[in-house]
Amino acid sequence: MAGRVKDRVVILHGIAQMAWNMAGVTFFLRRAGFEPVPLSYPSTTKGLDALADWLRKELRAKGLWDGTGKVHFVTHSMGGLVVARYLEKYRAEIPEDRLGRVVMLAPPHGGSEVADLLHRLGLYRWFYGPAGQELTTEARTDPQAPYYELGIIAGTSGWIFPAAGSLFGGAHDGRVAVERTKLPGMRAHTTIAVSHTMIPWRPAVLRLIAAFLKTGTFELGD
Repeated sequence: MAGRVKDRVVILHGIAQMAWNMAGVTFFLRRAGFEPVPLSYPSTTKGLDALADWLRKELRAKGLWDGTGKVHFVTHSMGGLVVARYLEKYRAEIPEDRLGRVVMLAPPHGGSEVADLLHRLGLYRWFYGPAGQELTTEARTDPQAPYYELGIIAGTSGWIFPAAGSLFGGAHDGRVAVERTKLPGMRAHTTIAVSHTMIPWRPAVLRLIAAFLKTGTFELGD
């Protein structure tokens, strides 16, 4: 007898990272019964709009929207902006009955004060490329409300980045303020005491991701 069709989960890392930076998420979701699809994308050589085009091409090449089962997304940091741009830009061609849920870890929907401070520096511009210029708070003034089920997890342990602490007026993870992770129309939002870098590796975060993908909430069962 054929086994149950597994929902697939597209996994996107943050800027200047690779798929292996999301290895903890990939491993956990496979054990939780999903079929993870981790991607490495050219985060430092293209702007967000071009990255959305890249993602469209990659998903079509992999036949992600073919067959049965849902297609979910899990992202870290700027990966959330790429997925949000893709889902909005190509909404008309995404099968409504196939689109699952989206979990974003520390997405800078409202930009980052760290980018505000550094984005004019030559080293920053060279290292982070075009997308790095789109991470400032000025560039992120009009994020689109999601039409899909979106859950967001933000970190609150910014102490590991002491130099950045003075930039934020409230809780933050060292790179993104908690308030700037939020998006109007999101289904759920929660915080956990972890830094921006380590949020994809924290076991408690991994459990919350799986819970939202399965139930649409961050409530963990007994």
